[in-house]
Amino acid sequence: MRRRISIGIALLVLCSAAYGTLALPDLTIAAIELTPANPAAGQQVEIDVTVANLGTGATSDPFFVHIRVDDEEIAVRPTVEHIAAGGLLHVSAEWTATVGPHTIAAEADPVVGRVEESDETNNVHSLLLTVQLSPESAAVLSAVKVVVAPFEDLTYSGFLNLGVGVAEKVAERLAGSGVRVLQRTDLESIMQEGDLNPLNIEDVAQAGRLLGADVLVTGSITGIHVVESSLQLGFLSFSGADVDVELSANLIDVYSSQVLGTVAGEGHDDGSTGFSVDLGGLLSFLSSEDVDICGGGLQTARSWYNVGESVPLAYRNAGTSRWFSIEVVTGVGTFVKWLGWQYVETGDCGIWNWDQLNASGTQMNAGVYAAKIWDGTTYVAEVGFQIRPGISLTVPPVTELTVGTSAFEETVVGGALNHAADDLTVGVLDALQDASPGLTAMRESAVLLGASQPVSQGQVAAVLPDGRVAINIGASSGVAVEDVFQVVEVSNLVVDPQTLEILDYDTLSIRGNVEIVEVRDLVSFGVRQSGFEPAVGDVVREIQP
Repeated sequence: MRRRISIGIALLVLCSAAYGTLALPDLTIAAIELTPANPAAGQQVEIDVTVANLGTGATSDPFFVHIRVDDEEIAVRPTVEHIAAGGLLHVSAEWTATVGPHTIAAEADPVVGRVEESDETNNVHSLLLTVQLSPESAAVLSAVKVVVAPFEDLTYSGFLNLGVGVAEKVAERLAGSGVRVLQRTDLESIMQEGDLNPLNIEDVAQAGRLLGADVLVTGSITGIHVVESSLQLGFLSFSGADVDVELSANLIDVYSSQVLGTVAGEGHDDGSTGFSVDLGGLLSFLSSEDVDICGGGLQTARSWYNVGESVPLAYRNAGTSRWFSIEVVTGVGTFVKWLGWQYVETGDCGIWNWDQLNASGTQMNAGVYAAKIWDGTTYVAEVGFQIRPGISLTVPPVTELTVGTSAFEETVVGGALNHAADDLTVGVLDALQDASPGLTAMRESAVLLGASQPVSQGQVAAVLPDGRVAINIGASSGVAVEDVFQVVEVSNLVVDPQTLEILDYDTLSIRGNVEIVEVRDLVSFGVRQSGFEPAVGDVVREIQP
């Protein structure tokens, strides 16, 4: 009996060894090549995928090659011929390039596929591609100045900085595509200083016109949809989610306040949530309304918070509609951080969130703090609260909730939001190209009719040691990076003593040109395009493209 058992075990070992040495294929993506290699927006691109068999055996069954752009499947190519060990196979697909960053990926036979392989984990390969505008499109868009206003959050998801964060993402993508984008913060400063209502499109268009923009982009986050998944394997657990984000935007002609076009963008991401707590619990926490902080006056949700939590602050305005801002101070009155302006209409509630960081971005220590609300003339209310030592294990860190932080960007919601911003930007660029000829005509008509236009001339304020030329007009006067100003030596200069507007002068000589490389609210910095020597007090006047 023992001998029979020994023989049986020996045969089993031999069979296992034979199976272990069975020649199997190993499919992988050896290369992804694009023709043209660096396409411009609108060009047809051929995507050529090289499939390699790295295994010791040939494929015996047909399989499929999937080709995707930004997670969207654009082609599924079946293969019927066998690939010998060490052999190659080529498949291709066509795609129309759109402006912005893209991920192009190919997968040979999914991990649990038709072909038995020696390695099922190396079947996918991808490359990153950034598509630029064509020279013709770039020339059209370079003449248009755009400002992107904060987006309205219609999702009530509870993520912090969502409206401003999306606006910054869209503005960054437009600027990267060659559009001349003006600063959102300068737009808000003009609105606050002029007591303009951000809920009134005519007021916002007026602020954009004063800033020097041609087009105002306003928008909304219309949806954040989450489907959670979880897997429990003994002591191990995995939490993942599928997230879809929906955005919309309107392009407003600042000269007429008319809508030039409406575009939409969608984004999807899936995988590990990236949050320190499960996403379902996080969303429940964000959307909870245990305390009505908009009950009246200046309020916060609790009397204390853990280190690292977001501190919500709300003010219901019982007076006239106006702009309000909040300052956070320590218990002894030392300034910590300014939380910015908001326009709050009569009876409405404005909400600010403090991330427990000071103006330098440093986490504040545990202690007693207060928030004071300012209406531009006086402090109208104050509320105190405490930051306690220790970090909560049930409340996520504020960095995971704040759009724009590295922690949020690494989450599945951050990924979906970025894809949606990419998609929306493509639509905005197309609409801008369509509207550009009409905008040029509107700008010229506005000048002829004497409409309010940004100041296009100023004076040299300083010549810096590094050679840059500082002029005394900035973003609030419509100056933008890449603007070119002519520097003029003058005499008999006449300046309005109240507005400091240049009224008249006699030209003595043209010294040369400077190109603007940095713009602030009231000053701009340029570099000389030739070897001339400017003088403080010289007049600078914009050269129109």
